[in-house]
Amino acid sequence: MSEENSNDHVLILGGGISGLTTAWFLQKAGVPFTLIEKENKTGGVISSSEIEGTIVDYGPNSLRDRDGILRALAAEIGLEDDIIEISEAFKTRYIVRDRELQELLPSPKTLFTTNVLSAKGKWRVLAEPFISKGTAADESVGSFLERRIGKEAVDYLVDPVFSGIYAGDIYSISKKKILPKLAQNEQKFGSLVMGVLRNKKERSDIKPAVLSFKKGVQQLAEALESKLADHTRHEKVLEINKPDIGFQVKTEKALYDADQVISCLPAHKLESLLVNFDPDLSKTLNEIAYSPMMSTQLIFRKEDIDFKKSGFGFLIPRKEDIRLLGAIWKTSIFPELSHSDHFHFTLMTGGAHDTSILNESVGDIEKEILREFSGLTGIAHDPLYIRSVLWEKAIPQFHVGYEKILQKLENQEQRYLGLHFGGNYRWGVSVPDCIKGAKTLVQQYYK
Repeated sequence: MSEENSNDHVLILGGGISGLTTAWFLQKAGVPFTLIEKENKTGGVISSSEIEGTIVDYGPNSLRDRDGILRALAAEIGLEDDIIEISEAFKTRYIVRDRELQELLPSPKTLFTTNVLSAKGKWRVLAEPFISKGTAADESVGSFLERRIGKEAVDYLVDPVFSGIYAGDIYSISKKKILPKLAQNEQKFGSLVMGVLRNKKERSDIKPAVLSFKKGVQQLAEALESKLADHTRHEKVLEINKPDIGFQVKTEKALYDADQVISCLPAHKLESLLVNFDPDLSKTLNEIAYSPMMSTQLIFRKEDIDFKKSGFGFLIPRKEDIRLLGAIWKTSIFPELSHSDHFHFTLMTGGAHDTSILNESVGDIEKEILREFSGLTGIAHDPLYIRSVLWEKAIPQFHVGYEKILQKLENQEQRYLGLHFGGNYRWGVSVPDCIKGAKTLVQQYYK
């Protein structure tokens, strides 16, 4: 094992999107660094492949760029011409109620016309401005929104959306972490509706966009990797030690000494590597729960199915007692990514409510969810391809009180100057969240 003195530059641990973008912004700032990633490819859960001319994504399927940070990064790394924006079809969503697909259109009028909610449920939502505000204390997203818009709307609108995005239990995840703006609006204006109306004046000049790339989301990670190749080592980190001065990182190939370490490893992986650190740091990292998720790709021949609906896809409330969480109609929203003879769907299974997927065979789960998918869509034909990836620890869960965990991590950074924690458990679960977190970190400490 070789020994390397890295005191004059930064060690970045983990080559997911957080580590890659941290490295990129350090490189732009002229700060020497080494990026260490155990896998032969970078990108973490960002994973795309091609199946006979159709691009499939096993991790993030689309990227919502609210403030332009993703498009700016794409331009910097030469991907500007490879961006594809989502089709207008994405504005139409479907929610399953009573095992039927119910349409939700991108208009306030949809609240009156949709069959997702009963008349009583709709009136309860409309009463929101007249509901007295709660306390500023943290509470679950479910409790918060049930108080504001009623139980039925939470069951049939909020639950499926948050199960799809965060793979979480809405009665466990934190309103302050997940819905900070809405939580602030309740305290400031006494109503979520009034907050939305008032905040219309604060709109940015940058138009939000939902996008992907011509070769799938992994093209973003690959472009970054190519820019950082001279500074990337593909080695497994075995131990992170805290000697009297600086930090020492042991990999399967080398021993690195450094004054600055940025960990973009998942919290559960980092926790198991720490040696000679405050035991409370490992305890804090261990408190961060992760939910599993299985991504299943279905590709049909268009000539084999009679599927005329158009939209983003459908989501399934847990109240429906269906295992499948939902489906994304990839050919509908990104037609450029599908072969002209194919129709491509992505199915989602798992989450905080279904951790049993960790103990079952992928094949058995596929059979079950394919039956459910067929019953909901009327597609009875066997798919041309079915491929799944199970992410055992896919998405960190921001449980009620998560702000205390973040404060503890910040305190540990103050104790161990030169050590920084990054990644989706710190910055947010979306790719743009991680890009923004990486950029902010570099601007704050390395400019």
